[in-house]
Amino acid sequence: MMMMKTTFIAGAAAFLLAAALPSTVAAQSVLDDIKQRGELRVAGVLYRPLISPRPSGEYVGLDVEIMKRMATDLKVKLNIINSEWATAVAGIETKKWDIVPAICITDKRKEVVDFSESYITIGATLVTLASNPKGLTSVESFNRPEVIFAVPSGSWSESVAKEAAPKATLKGFGQSTSADLIQEVVAGRADAVVLDTPIQTTVALAAFGDKLRVIPGHNKPLDVRACKVGYAYMKGDKKMAAYIDDFVRKLRESGQLDVLTKQYMTAEQIKAAN
Repeated sequence: MMMMKTTFIAGAAAFLLAAALPSTVAAQSVLDDIKQRGELRVAGVLYRPLISPRPSGEYVGLDVEIMKRMATDLKVKLNIINSEWATAVAGIETKKWDIVPAICITDKRKEVVDFSESYITIGATLVTLASNPKGLTSVESFNRPEVIFAVPSGSWSESVAKEAAPKATLKGFGQSTSADLIQEVVAGRADAVVLDTPIQTTVALAAFGDKLRVIPGHNKPLDVRACKVGYAYMKGDKKMAAYIDDFVRKLRESGQLDVLTKQYMTAEQIKAAN
């Protein structure tokens, strides 16, 4: 009887130990992995001017500079791994990389990965000539049949125009750049275009200055289809979450984030990244 009791206790102890082991392994944070391997692995996605590769393979951009600072803070080296958007999130789950930068925070993506707080918002604006005679001074004023938008057919811009000004008239184009569409407005063949901010509006304002009116404003996007950009990492990793949010907060409070944003969100930098 004593032997059976001893065997039972030993078996129970073994079971409890075995049950505890996976939990211990699961509790290992990606932050610990980074420090142990001495390397911060970042997905090399393409989102100019936040991150993009040069012909040499070197990555440049706002997020690259931020990731360099993060690697320095962690006392590890930075390794940016070539990636495509189609596999960026999956690479977090398979531990191919630790962080995906320059990524829009969406509810669908939140199902499989966690995100830092947003550090920049890239969204839509409605752009017209300041001298336009139709009184286009508010978002609501664009929502009239007599207001003509120049948009690439089937594009994000077209979707934004339809949602922001459903009564407006859309003039569709095939393959066209934002510069092509602005020329339609400047020439008087259209009243408005949809440009993202701060990227496309930066280039447009550098070219045309106060001849253009940006609604709601440069660096003030519409609520329609806005992309709040953040960093994606392993879901449920609270230690990693605390570190990244604290790092971004310090970067913002020190003024470094603002300096870097102004440095890379210039017409020259944006054009150089293309």
